[in-house]
Amino acid sequence: MSRRITVPARDVRVTAEADVVVAGGGPAGICAAVAAARTGARTVLLERAPFLGGTATGAMVASFMGFFWRDRRVAGGVGYEVTQRLIEAGGATGFTRYLLAEASENPIEVRTFPFDPEVLKSVLDEMATEAGVDVLLHTQATEAILTDGRVTGVLAQGLFKPEAFGAGVVIDATGNAVIARTAGCRAENAGDDPAGWQPMTMMARLADVDVPRFRALPRERKRRLARQGMATGELPQQLLSLVSSPSGDDAFILMTRVSGFDGSDTRDLAQAEMEGRRQLRGVVPFLRREVPGFERAHVVAVAPWIGVRETWRIIGDSRLEEADVLEGRQSAEAIAQGGGPLDVHHRDGGGLSLIEPAAPFSVPYRCLVPRDVDGLTVAGRCVSATRTAMGAVRHMGTVMAIGHAAGAAGALAARERIRPRDVRVSELRDLLRSQGAVVDSPLSHAG
Repeated sequence: MSRRITVPARDVRVTAEADVVVAGGGPAGICAAVAAARTGARTVLLERAPFLGGTATGAMVASFMGFFWRDRRVAGGVGYEVTQRLIEAGGATGFTRYLLAEASENPIEVRTFPFDPEVLKSVLDEMATEAGVDVLLHTQATEAILTDGRVTGVLAQGLFKPEAFGAGVVIDATGNAVIARTAGCRAENAGDDPAGWQPMTMMARLADVDVPRFRALPRERKRRLARQGMATGELPQQLLSLVSSPSGDDAFILMTRVSGFDGSDTRDLAQAEMEGRRQLRGVVPFLRREVPGFERAHVVAVAPWIGVRETWRIIGDSRLEEADVLEGRQSAEAIAQGGGPLDVHHRDGGGLSLIEPAAPFSVPYRCLVPRDVDGLTVAGRCVSATRTAMGAVRHMGTVMAIGHAAGAAGALAARERIRPRDVRVSELRDLLRSQGAVVDSPLSHAG
C-alpha cells in the first residue's frame, strides 16, 4: 500500500530572468542555447550532469550520424561547427565512411564522425562561453512554471535547493519531454508498455585494441563471431560495432542490449544501468578470447550513464510520419534536414532494422511546437514524430540541427514577445540559412 504526504508550499527564489531558458544540455540543448545566444537572446542552459554533451559525452556514443545522406551533407550550422572545432582541438579527424551494423544481417554504409568525448566536453564549454550562454551544471530542470496557462519559466533542483528561472521562451531538450509533460502537453507512449520500447545500450571504452587488425577481418567472419557470442550468451545482440578516437588504439563498443525498461522512470533506469554493466562483464572477456585485435584489450571507462533510444514524444502542431522519412519528403516549413538511416533496434532476437531514406527528409518547424501549450518548444528525441520516424530523427547530427532551429526560433519569439507558434517560419528559415544551417534539400541544388 502506498501512502501520500502533503509537501508544504514554499517560496522559491528566481535565480535568473532570461529571454530563453534551455532545459537539457545534450546535443540538441547545447546547439539550441548557442543559437539563441548568438541570435541576441539572454540565454540560460540547465544541465543535470557536470558536463555538457548528453548522449555524446555522458553515454559515450562517440560518433555523430545524421550529418549526411549518402555523400551530401544535410546538416550545418552550430552542429557542424562542433565537428570542425573538434578537429581543431585534436578530438577528431573528420567524417568517414562506415559500414553500420557490419556483423548484422542488414548492414548499411553511412558517413559518421568519430570523436573523443573528453575533448568534446571542452569544445562545448568553449562554445557556450563564447556565445555568452549562462550555463548551470548540476542543475536538473524538473517542472514548467505556468502563468495563465503559458510556460513562463522552469523550476530546477540545484545541489541544495530548488531554484526558479523566468523565461520569455522555454526549450525542452530533456530527452524525456519533462518540461512539456509537466506543462500539460500531451505526449505519446503514455499508455504503451515500456517493455516494447527500443532497448538501451551501455557503452564502454577499451584500450590496447588493435583496431586495424579487427577492421581487416572479413565481414562474414565478423558475422560468425557475433552469432557465436549470442549463442554463448556473452553478446546480447548481433553486433560487433565500435568506433575509435584519433589515438587509434582504443575502441568505444556498442554491444550491450538492455530491454524491458522505461528510460524515463527512476527505478527502471537504475535497473537498466546495472544490467548494462553486468552485460559488459560478459562482452569484454568474449572479445579478448575470440575476436582478433582484442587480445590485450581492457576497460578504461564505462559510460557514466546508459544510452536511451526512446521514451516520450510530444503531440505537436505537426507530426513527422514514417513515410515522410522513407520517401524523403520536403516541407515548405522545413527548419532542418535529415539523412541518416531509419534505425530501429528490436526488443527481441538481437537484431535491428536499417533503411536508408530515398532522399534527404525535412523536419517541419511545427514538429517542435506542442499542440496545446504556449511559451514552449522542444528539441531532440522528444519532438513530434511517430515511433518509427523517430528512428531516423534521433541521430545526433539531426537533433543538433533541430536544436539550432529551436534556439533561433526561441530568440525570435522572445525578441518580438510572441508565442513560439506565431514565429514567421519564412523569417526563421532565412535566419537559419544566414547562420549556416541547411534548411533546404541539398538535392534541389544538384547540378
